[in-house]
Amino acid sequence: MQQERRVLLRKISKDKIIGEIAAVAFSDFTKFVSLETLPERGQVMTVTDTALLNRQSAKAVASIKAGTKGIEVKLYDKLRALELLGKIYGVFGGDISEEEAVENLKKFFGEDGFDIPFETFLGFGGGK
Repeated sequence: MQQERRVLLRKISKDKIIGEIAAVAFSDFTKFVSLETLPERGQVMTVTDTALLNRQSAKAVASIKAGTKGIEVKLYDKLRALELLGKIYGVFGGDISEEEAVENLKKFFGEDGFDIPFETFLGFGGGK
């Protein structure tokens, strides 16, 4: 039992944990559902086929279930994930400058796969 625990702990690294948190923090709800207005039916919601989701997007999904009013897609708490990343990288603590916080995030995550620049996402750099 103790040996199994050690093997499991070796497989869990700081980078993997941060990667999982980042998948939730930078998730985009529009990758999971879309709303459109059809003249004959009004507003229609379409749920993305899970086979079409990339691995990063799929990590943000907490559950998908059929309810009395249709399909319910629940994502993990994005705000909490952002808060955790902010704490990990010193974004909120004031210990480092905004530029250093952005650079720390870029070093770990890069900018590939994110829809907006980190500076805009974090509220720096005059982005909208």
